Amino acid sequence: MPKLLDNTFEKNKRKIERAALQCFTRKGFHGTTVREIAKKAGVSMGKLYIYYATKEDIFIDLVQHMGRKMDVIRQKELIPLMESLDPDSLRELARAIGRVVSENLDYWRLMYIDVVEFRHKHFIHSFREIAGGLRVYANAMIRESKVAFPAGVDPSLAYTAIYLQFFTYFLAEELFGAKRHLGMSDEEAIEQLVLLYTGGRAVSRK
Repeated sequence: MPKLLDNTFEKNKRKIERAALQCFTRKGFHGTTVREIAKKAGVSMGKLYIYYATKEDIFIDLVQHMGRKMDVIRQKELIPLMESLDPDSLRELARAIGRVVSENLDYWRLMYIDVVEFRHKHFIHSFREIAGGLRVYANAMIRESKVAFPAGVDPSLAYTAIYLQFFTYFLAEELFGAKRHLGMSDEEAIEQLVLLYTGGRAVSRK
């Protein structure tokens, strides 16, 4: 395919995806029609079907495209902050996770749509890869950490749990609108979670 045509093809697909994302995150997958997506994208039904055979194909492409975007964000903004388990590093990681969650709410909305309407069949593989990769990464990194977990606790699992707990907190705050659901500010909640996971060892403040 000539480069110009290839660029136009991808540009039109992205336009359809953006329109579908707005529709899906407001009305759900099954509550959205292909006609609504086409109208939102400013294309005819016939043209939309040139790019996607079914509505689910749009959803799948959208999941994959946004997943790649999130993987880049994870590698650039979060993984570099996971090189230490000291309290200051954990605070910085928590704040970064908060930013990532608040700036990419449609990604999480899409994930919940997949859970509710597709039994998580489109996201589950990537989720398992992320969790498994975190454990492998943490297992290699944890050896240099001065934070000691209780006897019998798998350190790599513990660190993965810390990472996921920060996400859980900010998803409740931002996605579900449950502001101050722990009865305190974000900074206070981060501090409490860090103390919980480090046991107050070698706590330092910025």
